[in-house]
Amino acid sequence: MNLPNRLTMLRAGLALAMFAALMQSGRAYHLAAVGLFLAALLTDWVDGYVARRTGAVSAFGKVADPIADKILVIGALIALMRARELDIPFWGVFLIVLASSRGKVHAAQTWGKAKMLIQSVSVLAMLVIQVLSERGAAPPGLMRLPYYLTILCVIVAWDSAYRYFRESRKLLQKSWG
Repeated sequence: MNLPNRLTMLRAGLALAMFAALMQSGRAYHLAAVGLFLAALLTDWVDGYVARRTGAVSAFGKVADPIADKILVIGALIALMRARELDIPFWGVFLIVLASSRGKVHAAQTWGKAKMLIQSVSVLAMLVIQVLSERGAAPPGLMRLPYYLTILCVIVAWDSAYRYFRESRKLLQKSWG
């Protein structure tokens, strides 16, 4: 297994650890979740960089990388829904999960990378807001931001799904006869 694939597997493990930390009660766990999320984002960047620079793009990586991304983002959103003060809409997370469950996997494209960036920054902001809120350091106006960030994540997830199906239309038409 090459280095990019090992980093992808590490990212999936970090995502699961982040989810577990968010499911715990306690500020220290939630602060650790922020650190785990940042470490996972770093592995995402490094594995892509190394894969491109060394030509180590593999079939496994094409499948595992987007799965690790989904575990990271969707796992964080599901765990963050428990924090009622963040007002993350359940319907929004459901729509993100629904938009993320598509069939055939392709190598990362520019829009997919942009979607991951937008969703990652949004989730990171939500994590930081949660930590600030638990410490009594979040301004009241900031507490509404996670709701709007979730809506932004829904929009980019569904736009990405639309682009995927539009680009795969010929393949779908051929498979349908």
